[in-house]
Amino acid sequence: MRTMEEAGKMERTEQTAPDWFAAPQSRFRPAAYWFWHSLPSPDEMRAQLTDFRDKGYGTILIQARLALPRSVYLSPAFLQAYAQAVAIMGDLGLTAGLYDDYNWTSGQAGGRTVEGADHLRERHLFWAAEETPTGEIDGIEAPFAAALGPDIADWLYDGGVPRFGDWQRVAALLHPVDAPSPDLILDVSDRVRIVGTDEGCRFSYDGQIPKGWRLTVFASARCLTSRLINYLLPEAGQRFVDVGLQPYADALGRLMPKPLEFLFFDQPGPGFYRWRQQTGNLGNSPLYAPLLEAAVETASGTAFGTVLLSLVTDLGPSTARLRCLFYGTYTRLMYDGFFQPLKAFARRHGLSLTGHEILPHVGSFALNGGFSSIDPRVTPAVDFFGLDALRDETAVDANNFAAQLAPKLGDSVARAHGRSRTIVELYTTATRTERRGAGQWELTPATLRAQSIRLHLLGARQVLMHALYQTDGDDDDDRLFVNPRFDFAPGLNFEPWWPHHATIADETARLSAFLEDTAPLAPIALFYPLHTAWAEGPRHAHARHFGRWCEALAENGCDYMVIDEKSLIDAEIRDGRLHVNGLRFAALALPAVRILGSVRTTRILGEFVAAGGELWTSGDAPEGACDGSLSISSTAHLDTEPDAQMITQLLNRLPAQGPTISFSGKIGRHIASDREDFLRVVLFNEGNDADDLLISLGAGMEYEIWDAVKGTHTPIATATSLSITLEPQQLVCLRLRESPAASGAIAPLFKQPNPSRAVALDRGWTFRTSEGGDALAINVDEGWQVQGFANFSGIGLYRLTFDLDAAADIILDLPSVATAVTVRIDGRDAGMRCFPPFRIALGCLSAGPHDLELAVSNTAANRYYAGTPYAGSVWPDESGLTAAPRLLFYDPFSVKE
Repeated sequence: MRTMEEAGKMERTEQTAPDWFAAPQSRFRPAAYWFWHSLPSPDEMRAQLTDFRDKGYGTILIQARLALPRSVYLSPAFLQAYAQAVAIMGDLGLTAGLYDDYNWTSGQAGGRTVEGADHLRERHLFWAAEETPTGEIDGIEAPFAAALGPDIADWLYDGGVPRFGDWQRVAALLHPVDAPSPDLILDVSDRVRIVGTDEGCRFSYDGQIPKGWRLTVFASARCLTSRLINYLLPEAGQRFVDVGLQPYADALGRLMPKPLEFLFFDQPGPGFYRWRQQTGNLGNSPLYAPLLEAAVETASGTAFGTVLLSLVTDLGPSTARLRCLFYGTYTRLMYDGFFQPLKAFARRHGLSLTGHEILPHVGSFALNGGFSSIDPRVTPAVDFFGLDALRDETAVDANNFAAQLAPKLGDSVARAHGRSRTIVELYTTATRTERRGAGQWELTPATLRAQSIRLHLLGARQVLMHALYQTDGDDDDDRLFVNPRFDFAPGLNFEPWWPHHATIADETARLSAFLEDTAPLAPIALFYPLHTAWAEGPRHAHARHFGRWCEALAENGCDYMVIDEKSLIDAEIRDGRLHVNGLRFAALALPAVRILGSVRTTRILGEFVAAGGELWTSGDAPEGACDGSLSISSTAHLDTEPDAQMITQLLNRLPAQGPTISFSGKIGRHIASDREDFLRVVLFNEGNDADDLLISLGAGMEYEIWDAVKGTHTPIATATSLSITLEPQQLVCLRLRESPAASGAIAPLFKQPNPSRAVALDRGWTFRTSEGGDALAINVDEGWQVQGFANFSGIGLYRLTFDLDAAADIILDLPSVATAVTVRIDGRDAGMRCFPPFRIALGCLSAGPHDLELAVSNTAANRYYAGTPYAGSVWPDESGLTAAPRLLFYDPFSVKE
């Protein structure tokens, strides 16, 4: 006779998995920013880094935050401490990365790049259109920075306010008000005078403006107070390397390239300025430098003033071409001016280059559904494929805890350059308050685990957490960012449930390793509409259509990858499939694509359709290319944004591919082929209820189960199909391949026997906090926050003595736990759990009394948000047990040997 737990092991014999799965490398393990708010001592460094390693982290990047004075950043004391910390990381087997700047926004070096070099401060291009000979440009604001609060403004600007000066005329044009064409534009630059004022500038034209005509003046100005640089200038990029990066290299010496292996840049970009007279298609002021004028005229063969006018005014058929040439040139100059010096620095020191640009889609699937207030064309935030060509490893930015575009796009751009998958930086913004920087101290381990799994299924190799904290800040100080406590919380290592983190890290690292070196079965290619984005701007329908394609495909359980136009032009067509970037597609979708880059694209599209491929369009159909006119015939067109039902009808046109998976709930899934012609199938039950799935593959299959929790796998078995019961939040990894000769019936997996009875433990509990004090009686059907412990965040200790009238095999079922629990029975550890279902096997218990202790961890929200403006209407948060525990009884049963 054996216990239920022993029987389960016998039914599914497991064997040790290879090291790549059982003990994943650091590149698969969670990474984290380590926020420095002051200089830590060597003892503090070693203690925290050891803790980070023991909790499952593989890579650490030190990031100096706003609480650390700028005067300390890159000081001799800072660099000495930095080198000591990296050396300790090496001793502990951790990988280090070099986060390249103070706080964020790469290129400013904590203000050092522009100190003594005012000409390198960001210079912007502004414009105004008047129907009189005089006008002004004033009321310049930085709403993007202002939304983050005064402390961020003080960091970005001397005195906390952007002030502009050194005004220069760039171009002045007379043109008809209605639909001007290039032939009717008159350059009157020499007749316009610019005079700076305290608020901006005034301009005057020495002639008259005919009725029905307009004067548009373009002027540049330097932000006199900004610490941000002009990314167009190679001198600025090189000076950042000299004053912001070389000091690290000098201090680290032989610590590069081991254990410090890579350089990470973060959201380089100018201020997103608006002003009172702003009009036209372009939503923010772009950077300006004289070299831009020459480069744009060379690329376009058109006078610079005319090209500038096309950015804000429709000039007829030439508009799209001129805009695309301007933004393409502008972006290339930023690549040359800033990213190339970074790449050269990395090469000199044996480092790989990674990092991420501003991603306007962060937290969303729509291309501009995240940072929707900005125009991404003024910063490196549109040409994701082009920028990735400069990186050695792809990295993207993700926000909060839902599925989103970033990892899928990151994996896609990596595959366009012969790599795969991506680093995903995951940061947290507040949802209980409008002050987003206050973060989410209410983050639960279940939420973190689910999002980490979700990101891996969407294309992440490594999740980079934002962040681990050096300190948890100060009480009685609710200033955002200045008080580390509210610097994009949570600092995971100050969460009461932190001891549970290692289980999450080990499981998700094994999941990531399981997905490595595979090719997704993604039958749909989604076209990235770069030139439409440049020509039309972020408010155009392409941004929404793109997002709806992504979501509707996901709702149908259909994987997809994003491809750029260059990859499409280089694609091959074989067997009616589009072969791109190592993948093959049965269909290509164009989301409201109005402008293409080249007429050559139409050739490959035509060949694909002629070979039997599916070409789907939605919204605007392509009207032209930057180098000529074109004509495209799609096999299906959707006038509106696609929804799940529309996509279902389109997918029915495609031949079946891969296994058939039927289920009723919300199941995340990823299917890919590996080098041994197995399919790797990952299933994740995102719902709150168990779900029954049926997996079929041809007439039968061979299969293995890989256990990401234990690091083991089963031997190959055969079945006609698999019947799987997925518990809530359960993750399953399978390898399977078709085997017509497979014997056996449907294989039931993960089905648990039903208990013979259940007994509620609803009375007699005592409670005390980990801070000490007397044990008190407590109810277990409501949290401790309503029983006298509203402000308590930590570990609550529940104890109960219960009696059994006979020996039994028992599982403890905790129907509702906020948020994690460790169980001890009769003084021995029984197990721990930080996500549902909260069930712990107690083993075979004898008749008589038994002592049960539950150590329940809540989140830090009740402690850290108490008395602050960030508590929100839901405070205090639910904590501890909120439903009576149950004992599930199982009768001993025989096991086939």
